[in-house]
Amino acid sequence: MTAHSCVSRLAIERAGAALRAGTPVLVVNGTEDQVVADVVIAAAHATPHWTAWLVRFTSGLICAALPARRAEELDLPTMARDDDSNVEAPTFAVAVDAASGIGTGISATDRARTARVLASDSSRPGDLVRPGHVLPVRVAGCGVLKRRGSAEATVDLCDIAGLPPVGLTAALLGEDGELLREPAVSVFAQNHRLPMVHIDNVVHHRLFHGDGRRKRVMLVQNRLDQLGSRTIKTVDFEDQLTGARQTVFIGASGPGIDPDVYVVEECVHREPLLASGCECRVEFERCYQRIAARGGVLVYLRPPIASAPRFSVAQSEVVQGCIIAMLLELGFTAVNVANSMHNARLTSRCDLAISGLPVVSESCGLSAAAH
Repeated sequence: MTAHSCVSRLAIERAGAALRAGTPVLVVNGTEDQVVADVVIAAAHATPHWTAWLVRFTSGLICAALPARRAEELDLPTMARDDDSNVEAPTFAVAVDAASGIGTGISATDRARTARVLASDSSRPGDLVRPGHVLPVRVAGCGVLKRRGSAEATVDLCDIAGLPPVGLTAALLGEDGELLREPAVSVFAQNHRLPMVHIDNVVHHRLFHGDGRRKRVMLVQNRLDQLGSRTIKTVDFEDQLTGARQTVFIGASGPGIDPDVYVVEECVHREPLLASGCECRVEFERCYQRIAARGGVLVYLRPPIASAPRFSVAQSEVVQGCIIAMLLELGFTAVNVANSMHNARLTSRCDLAISGLPVVSESCGLSAAAH
């Protein structure tokens, strides 16, 4: 079976390469003819040339998206607003200029200098003056997983690219001064040889590949367990999004055979091997015995830790991202889903090909609703 190519990851890689080179990226949002775009430049690599280019083709209102925690460190207070009901929305801070090395602050050279000061880890509140000509936008934690906005995507893309999470951004406009929409956005990108990345691509990368600083899952430990004459490999992962400790059990499969994958979700009784009189324990042991005898993979999923953040993306996507990230980390390129899941449905994603339920199989599913 051919692995499913990760188109989103390719788009992210092209965008990351452009940001590291100091050139613009178009971050698009919307569907069909409602697609609009924002131009993004990594603040750490802002130059007078590309800052002037940014002003020419956009609204000219240049924002600097950065994490709210960094804005606090730089003493960038929010502007007053009448409605504080949406605390997760990005908020504008008081505009700033670099405290030294600039003229009036309005030129492309000056604004590029201010951008680099905002992006520098060594910058302190005294390195900026207020008010100024670059408008900081404070972005809440979790980025696009909390809110699918261009400011959040800007911070996430810089992070994924391995750069300081600060980016200059402004809305792309047409010659008539209105927001540029598809198909004109794609034509603009082609004419200027700019990579385009949809916010959905950024969401996908965060769910399946991580935030650039950390992978979605981190291998914690692995060991070999004996079940009679059979050997089971047990691998523990830490989910970097939910904080949960997940465990994968692997039985030996024949060469050239795509392994069957069983998924068991932890119920209220917690660990099935320790629970007494729990239906989940029966299901877990049945699947465990099967992979020991026939080969395959058993994924045991635990719920998020109590302090885990809440995301705006569907829980099924969070679960699917975790499972696929673990299978990819273990080197699988193709698997067969052997049981149904309560919270998600696995489909081919990234570089992992997934086939559906087999025509004939004994139930190894978890009836989570029963608990």
